[in-house]
Amino acid sequence: MSEKITISGESRQETGKANSRSLRSSEIVPGVIYGEEKSSNIKVMEKDLKKILENPSIFSQVIDLNIDGSPFEVLLKDIQRNPRNDRPSHVDFLVVSKDTKVTVNVPLKFINEDICIGVKQQGGMISHLRNEVEVLCSAASLPEFIEIDTQNIELNQSVMMSEISLPEGVELTSVLNDLQDQPVLSCSVTRASLEIDDPAIGEDGEEVTDDAEASADSSQTDESQEEESNDN
Repeated sequence: MSEKITISGESRQETGKANSRSLRSSEIVPGVIYGEEKSSNIKVMEKDLKKILENPSIFSQVIDLNIDGSPFEVLLKDIQRNPRNDRPSHVDFLVVSKDTKVTVNVPLKFINEDICIGVKQQGGMISHLRNEVEVLCSAASLPEFIEIDTQNIELNQSVMMSEISLPEGVELTSVLNDLQDQPVLSCSVTRASLEIDDPAIGEDGEEVTDDAEASADSSQTDESQEEESNDN
């Protein structure tokens, strides 16, 4: 598990579009912290928010948020961006405790692809069909990512969602809701392998070799010369 992520901010009393625009022009991002049957308006420095957003698994980690000196454990629930410049324009945090049940999308981390049997020994290629899965667990059990070991995956084999090894206390919502099982990864033949294994086939159903192709070209040249002779 990586080091705990922290960010500080302040409460804000003034709201409205004009106030939000004023904050953004000062590189401050307005936001909301909610949970425990209440919500509060807050603001955080844009540079601090951008820093924690550099973490690819930021949405699946419990964050230490300090507001006016009061500490909160939160999840980043939503980040809105300005479509013109991609700068963060609003942020939502959800207050959690260790026993809070949360539904979160958790990234998948694929390992050992360089020594995968289907790739290394059988000439296949790994395809990632999903990059994250939705899980239900307590905030204390929330994994930063879910690891999938590809070492023993063979050619034409897939890994289904129901086959993912989950940490204790973590459940897939797709399984809980009896949704159709789906693959998250597959190992299949590469295009280069298909081209090697599938030589050109002639009109008579026989394999066309270089000699046959040369013969066909020669025949076409002779026919063209004969047609020119007849025209003259």
